[in-house]
Amino acid sequence: MNQSIFGTGNEEKRLEVLQSYAILDGSPDKEFDALTELAARLSGSAVSFLSFLGQSACFIKASFGLTIDEINEMPSLCQLGLKNSKTPFLLKDSRKHKVTIASEHTEFRFFARFPLISPNGFLLGSLCLLDQKPDLVGKGQVRSLELLAAQVITLLEGRKKQRVMQQSYRLHREMEKQRALDRLNNDALINTTTDDIWSIDCNHRLIAFNKAFANKMEVLIGTRVFPGSPALFPDKIPEDMHQQFKSFFARALSGESFTETYGRPEKLKSGMEIWIELSAHPIRQDGKITGAAFFARTITERKMAELKITESERNYRMLFELSPLPKMLLDVDTLEILEINQAALTTYGYQKSEVLGYSMGILFREEEVAAFYETIQKLKGKEGASKLDTVIHLKKNGELLQGELFVHELVYRGRNCIMAILNDQTEQLRTLSLKSQLASIMENSLNEIYIFDTDSLHFSYANRGALLNMGYSLKEIQTLTPYDIKPEFGEQEFRDFLQPLLSDQKEKLVFVTVHERKDGSRYPVEVHLQKMRYEGQPALVAIIIDFTETKKTERKLQELNELLAKSNRELEQFASVTAHDLQEPLRMVSGFTSLIKKKYEGQLDEKGLQYIHFAMDGSIRMQQMIRDILEYSKAGQALKRMEQFSLMEVLDPVLNDLKKRIASKDARIDIPQHDLPLQGHQNSIYRLFLNLISNALKFIPNDRTPEVRIRVRQDPEKYHFTVEDNGIGIASEDLLKLFQPFNRLHNKQAFEGTGLGLATCKKIVVNHGGEIWVTSSPGTGSQFHFTMPKAKGV
Repeated sequence: MNQSIFGTGNEEKRLEVLQSYAILDGSPDKEFDALTELAARLSGSAVSFLSFLGQSACFIKASFGLTIDEINEMPSLCQLGLKNSKTPFLLKDSRKHKVTIASEHTEFRFFARFPLISPNGFLLGSLCLLDQKPDLVGKGQVRSLELLAAQVITLLEGRKKQRVMQQSYRLHREMEKQRALDRLNNDALINTTTDDIWSIDCNHRLIAFNKAFANKMEVLIGTRVFPGSPALFPDKIPEDMHQQFKSFFARALSGESFTETYGRPEKLKSGMEIWIELSAHPIRQDGKITGAAFFARTITERKMAELKITESERNYRMLFELSPLPKMLLDVDTLEILEINQAALTTYGYQKSEVLGYSMGILFREEEVAAFYETIQKLKGKEGASKLDTVIHLKKNGELLQGELFVHELVYRGRNCIMAILNDQTEQLRTLSLKSQLASIMENSLNEIYIFDTDSLHFSYANRGALLNMGYSLKEIQTLTPYDIKPEFGEQEFRDFLQPLLSDQKEKLVFVTVHERKDGSRYPVEVHLQKMRYEGQPALVAIIIDFTETKKTERKLQELNELLAKSNRELEQFASVTAHDLQEPLRMVSGFTSLIKKKYEGQLDEKGLQYIHFAMDGSIRMQQMIRDILEYSKAGQALKRMEQFSLMEVLDPVLNDLKKRIASKDARIDIPQHDLPLQGHQNSIYRLFLNLISNALKFIPNDRTPEVRIRVRQDPEKYHFTVEDNGIGIASEDLLKLFQPFNRLHNKQAFEGTGLGLATCKKIVVNHGGEIWVTSSPGTGSQFHFTMPKAKGV
């Protein structure tokens, strides 16, 4: 909205209303003099005037008591009291508000403004009063002056209506003259044109026609035609032409308005094909179709030109569509995309329906649209193509495109257009950016990087990391060669060392050496050396890895490993000795308890016998636990003695040792049909299968026959074994803690055991380089899986 300086809202609309009264232009309006005098008489004021608000100034159209020029010398009156512009404003005494209202000879105290409001609510001007006396008017006078102000608007409205009526009358007279002239012109045009004009009734009989039609029909059928004659002559015109016009007549008489273009052989003169444009319209009278009017013109020359243009456009479109460069046709004023080829759609990632009819702004970042529009407007009218450098475009997926944009102006289908061709340089610019980033990375790398000449061997470049570590400036190091910072190399020895690289026998040299800093200190490095080109010349690049800290870490790790191995040996020895020493007192307790039972069994009561049973059972379980602890501690000792053996060399002893348990439970054990070569510690693998199969036989419901199945599959590197049972299964929350030492899921009354069997299995598998895990369904069985690396060469 355009805000007026007078604070009256929509200024454009207000000025439009004001101008409709034709009040601003011209000299003062005498018609309003009586109104201003009447206002002064009603109020008793010395001065009254009528002003109208233009775009940026006041126009005084009538005054009383002062001349218009004198009032114009007080410009502050234009805006005084306009804040509440639609209600009367009364300044009863200007001195109280420190407002000065003065002409050249008089100082006024009283000021009043009565707004002139248009019927649609716009402030057009004011009826104003001035006087030397303050507080001049009362309430009755204010109402009278408001009515007088309204009378001004009424007068303006009346003048406006009178002016509109006069203009309407003049326009009506002019239109009547024009219609009469048009009728004369139409009659002259109809009978002087070479185009055919005729009309027919619903029975296909002629109503009216022009001379061109009559002459052509006379040549075609051999006789003159008259109103009422048939419009179709099937026996005198070709059948195809008769059927065609019969169809045209039927369509028009059915109420259709249409224009058809058709070609036919010329029967009147040369026999060549001509092109006709036929326009047809139904004739209606009182809402009913009473006939049809036709207009036919020969457009052969235009049609031939159109065909040539179409052929040219087809060829141009083919070049446009098949071009590998992204191309677009844009409206030069709005940048609307009129056409876009497939290369551009592929580049930007859009479908054609997503861009046609839209501004090219969708292919720009928002902040760049205005700049591109301004550039195109500056190029309007320029001959030839123009190149816009470093244009940044936006793909549909948000990625950016960069490149040159070539534009040139042309006319397409009657519209001034811009052909825009994109030379996408995104990849080239990205490559340059990447090279710049790589150069920055190389310069700021903490690893030392050197480049030296293949002939003189002098350093051409050293990065910041090299300069900081070596203590040289770039100028100083450019006077040195690699053998100057490698004490163990001389020049010839270094050149001989480089020969396999310079002769392309090797692509890279990697070696460990020692570098010497400027201050004489030395440090171990690993050098990676390759050929390259630097500033157009053959060169060698050396990337240096300082592994001083790595050496320290390796030494520390070696020391820790030795301490760990010693600790493990001591721990295993302690476990073995402890387990062995504990068995002797247990055997004594177990033996003497057995003797007590044998000697005093008849003298003890039931309670005493029960106590002896508890003691004997506890010692037996303690002995089993000590044996399991000893077995667990020895699970990894024997891996130093790796050997070759077969799967059956392990399974056969296991099944033989479990023969009684298998028979007592009537269990079924399925083993692999084919033997496999294994590598490891045979006794440990024996213990692994023994524990797993024993568990499979142990954790079985009393009413179920045990079924144990051992399966194996293999890949190029390892075997995957599965020992599957149909036992009680394991709850999912217990699977993770199953292989922890001394972890029992059941009490000893339900199932015997120490809780070390599966822990020992895990230790054996891990020490052999494999993994072990379990899957289970409670109530239906479990599957213990473990992997074993294959022997080399298998």
